[in-house]
Amino acid sequence: MAIRSQVPLQLDSGVTRCPTCGYPVRIIYRDGTHADHYEPIIDHSLHKTLMPADEETLEKLRKLREGKKTVALVGMAPTSCSLAPFNDPTVEVWGLNEAHAFEWMKSWDRWFQMHKPKDFTRDLDAHRIHERGLVKGHFDWLKQKHDKPIYMLYKYDYIPDSMEYPLVEVVERFFGKIRKGDEKVKYFTSTFAYMLALALFEDFERIEIFGFEMSGNDEYAPQKAGSEFWIGMAMGLGKEIYLPPKSQLIWGPLYGYQGAGAANVYEGEEYDDD
Repeated sequence: MAIRSQVPLQLDSGVTRCPTCGYPVRIIYRDGTHADHYEPIIDHSLHKTLMPADEETLEKLRKLREGKKTVALVGMAPTSCSLAPFNDPTVEVWGLNEAHAFEWMKSWDRWFQMHKPKDFTRDLDAHRIHERGLVKGHFDWLKQKHDKPIYMLYKYDYIPDSMEYPLVEVVERFFGKIRKGDEKVKYFTSTFAYMLALALFEDFERIEIFGFEMSGNDEYAPQKAGSEFWIGMAMGLGKEIYLPPKSQLIWGPLYGYQGAGAANVYEGEEYDDD
């Protein structure tokens, strides 16, 4: 797998890129001399160094959006989260979880916190903040009045902007004719899935995806499959989808055509394996 293109980062000593997924990582040495393993870096200091998209790319995307109801779904993967169109007033920006705490999250129109109260009310210790990219003060932020919708599992009286996610309506729209035996299907494996499903429910014509990768460990394997299911649903509905270059979503070898660099020929046509 090729190393992914990245937004510019200021890297200190011992920090490099994972050769598999391209994420910023710190090399951990055994006995101070031998490299032992990679440790992911998703913390405040890293996120402060993320850069916005270049002006040429921004202008190209602005032209592609003209006349289309567009939403940008923004996650926290440092590969592309800061490239979202925060500067384009014609685009709705939807964020999630603790991303509000980072400087690159310049603006937002709707928020998603689809976890149980025990998760969004906990006081995180310093180790988990460093390890997972989470932040203190998230619950306090949720309790503030933003005058913008925050979609949650339920409406909570202590979170003034909270709205119950319209799960029943979304499931009926997209899974009304699908059954596993006699059971109605509900396939949402991540907050991203809920976000994209709502964008389709509200008939956005163009959906841009930033800061979502779902690559790597066991936690993200089902999330990636579910995310690609919803992207496929969007494609089937004729929606325009934009993914940043080298995104890990909708990525894989072209089955049957991959090989040792030779072109495949059939009835005079060549199919490259790039």
